[in-house]
Amino acid sequence: MNKNFILFFIVLVLLTVKVVSIKFTNFNMFGDEAQYWLWSKELDFGYFSKPPFLAWAIRFYSEILQDSFFYLKLFPSIVYFLIAWGVYALLKNVGLKNENALVGSLTFLFLPAVSFSSFIISTDLFLLLFWTLSLNELIKIVKYQKITNFIFLGIFIGLGILSKYAAIYFVLCFFILIIIDKNFRKIFFDNYIKFFLSFLCFIVILLPNLIWNVNNNWVTLQHTSDNANFENIQLNIIRGLEFLIIQTFMLGPFIVLGRFFGFKKKERFQNFFLIFSLPIILIVFIEAIIVRANANWAAPALISLYIYLYIGLSNFYLRVFNYLFNFVFCCIFFIMIGINYPSNMFNRINGLKDYAEEIYENASDLSKKNMVISDRLLFSSLNYELRKKNITFFMPHKEGAEITNHFKISQPLDESMNNSFTFIGSLSDINYLEKDYKLIKKDSPNQIFTKRRLDVYEVIFE
Repeated sequence: MNKNFILFFIVLVLLTVKVVSIKFTNFNMFGDEAQYWLWSKELDFGYFSKPPFLAWAIRFYSEILQDSFFYLKLFPSIVYFLIAWGVYALLKNVGLKNENALVGSLTFLFLPAVSFSSFIISTDLFLLLFWTLSLNELIKIVKYQKITNFIFLGIFIGLGILSKYAAIYFVLCFFILIIIDKNFRKIFFDNYIKFFLSFLCFIVILLPNLIWNVNNNWVTLQHTSDNANFENIQLNIIRGLEFLIIQTFMLGPFIVLGRFFGFKKKERFQNFFLIFSLPIILIVFIEAIIVRANANWAAPALISLYIYLYIGLSNFYLRVFNYLFNFVFCCIFFIMIGINYPSNMFNRINGLKDYAEEIYENASDLSKKNMVISDRLLFSSLNYELRKKNITFFMPHKEGAEITNHFKISQPLDESMNNSFTFIGSLSDINYLEKDYKLIKKDSPNQIFTKRRLDVYEVIFE
């Protein structure tokens, strides 16, 4: 039986498992996902913690289909098919035959990292897409130096940064490539005018977001520095090792083992892909040791590293074991989602819809039409779950106080508020209100999704 047909069939099986699981799960949208959906309702050139491209894409997608849970959760898988197409083009451009490039792009779709993140709406989706397309244009520049490739390189890097600021890693790796690779260094200096054109395209794409940041006092830089949190340095080598183990698992342990057992001799572009992966992994590894690091902070490195490993892996048995491991992981993961498996790993997306509906049903007519929520994730989740109700949402924020999320910019609770509302949070968050009000404490619904107790009140203005 044709190998490509088998792989197409496997991908179809995995896609079917994903679709059925999403259709029947009782899990809910995570707060960050709901936040991106909420941003898409008010399009802008930037947001507090992230650039705008994902919000734009969700808005476009929702206008064509719907913003129901089912359709929104299919969105990541659709984007990953685009990324897989980019991987296919990239493998073709580094010299693989059509069949091997197709196999590489299809098996990419059931990497554990892809299986996990294809259930999550995140800024990594378009970061990975434009990272792959940027790599593709850079490979073409190495081979042909056509002016259109330089233009697309600048456009794709710019769109990558509009997707997630971590795309700046591409620029870092680009300069490392110039320093390390003498052949590319010659190409760079022989074509510096064309690379300047790439830079101009990059700036044009990025300019609206830069202007937005200037007009909003560079709040994104503030958020990024808070994330780094170098004031709380606690060296821990175990965190670094855990990060590396997770990255190995996300790629598939057998393809990583293949680097040490049954790896082909060095080919032309292998060093190229290492340069666009190892520096990122090293940076995030060091950050994990010093403070902390989330597994997805090195996401673009996994694209480059996967291609490096796939090109070099020659051991047949490790290939087969890798495919089997990744396939089984994907099936188990999505079956757990489909049957609402009671695992702590799913707590943050469990019970949010029921919580939102109970809050709404228990509110009096006086406080039903306005909700004030202190917690950013819950604010986003309730906005989504109650989107069909006629509710106005506010975030507590005293003018002049520190801005810690986008909703303090877009939907702040004004100190002169005199309409009654349902409040979720700590009473100290609203002590700046000028008008006198009466408090009625309500029973708080079950909160599986957070360990932090969230009190519920009715705030009644007389």
